[in-house]
Amino acid sequence: RWIKFGTLFYQQECRSVSNFGPSIKRLTVCRSAPGYDGIDFIVLKTIFRTNPDILITFYNKCLSLQCFPNPLKTGVIVLFLKKGKNKSDIKSYRPVSLLPTLGKILEKLLLERLNHHLRRNNLQHPKQYGFRTNRSTEEAILDLLDKINSAKNSNQHALMISLDIKGAFDHLQYTSIKNSLDNLKYHSNTLETLIDILSNRKVAINTSQGPATWNQQQGCPHGSCTGPAFWNLVADEVFQQDWPQGVHLQAFADDFVFLVNAGSKQEVKNLANKALQTFKTWTDKHKLEISLDKTYYLHINKNRSGPIWYSGIKWGQNNIKRASVIKYLGVLIDDKLNFAAHLSAIKNKSLI
Repeated sequence: RWIKFGTLFYQQECRSVSNFGPSIKRLTVCRSAPGYDGIDFIVLKTIFRTNPDILITFYNKCLSLQCFPNPLKTGVIVLFLKKGKNKSDIKSYRPVSLLPTLGKILEKLLLERLNHHLRRNNLQHPKQYGFRTNRSTEEAILDLLDKINSAKNSNQHALMISLDIKGAFDHLQYTSIKNSLDNLKYHSNTLETLIDILSNRKVAINTSQGPATWNQQQGCPHGSCTGPAFWNLVADEVFQQDWPQGVHLQAFADDFVFLVNAGSKQEVKNLANKALQTFKTWTDKHKLEISLDKTYYLHINKNRSGPIWYSGIKWGQNNIKRASVIKYLGVLIDDKLNFAAHLSAIKNKSLI
């Protein structure tokens, strides 16, 4: 038996609580570690099986109050050593946030409704391939290669520029997320409850003296299902820029890549630097930084036998390094487009 929300939701854009059942059943089979409250999915599954109205009424009240309860906003940080890294270096560890299971279900239910609104109103940019239903890395790679081959067949120079954003999810500003949500013009209990997630967030880590807790002022916890959606909303702004002909921008989550093509080296250089300046304006606005050590450009020369070109592609006042091979979503793309580097890497891996 399900409780109906009636007029709680904005017009017809959100489904009634009766459609929450499959989501909760799907989530509660998960055996993830419990969060700060110590309640795991087995407990919630038992409650849902014996008296589902308890959970439904709780989530109903959260939505009616447009409130994401503060006790569900604390994530316990667990550190995992990255493969092959030095144990004594703090940078060798990947932090994962264990969130309360009650909150994870509420996040998922809110996210499903937000995504329904975005899909129905065609608000998800087609050049964002990450965290999207029915999108894949294969599609992203094929899209990029199609643009490269099109430039090559048109006898044009092409630059592939791979941008690495430092800790994109860790540095995502709450003001950026709130503004992106507000810009949706999607006034509903769902949206207000999502916005409330961003207030009074805390993180905790267990120490020998007990848990140490502090306020989280920015970023999305690793393990939060809303984090990827929030990132895509903020990133959508840069896709909406009026990019000139010859400039193609796409991304898989926070992995951005430009493909810039033009008839002459000078033209492609000018186009690339203008595009990068526009992109930098966006990163500066949202207090994001790129890692110059992991950012490269690849020049596909329209004249195969032409000289090596050091084009002066810049990020601000700094030169971006030229590479002969760039790894994009697991595929090694080389400036000769023969995939010799990728095939060699596969061969070497198979021999290990």
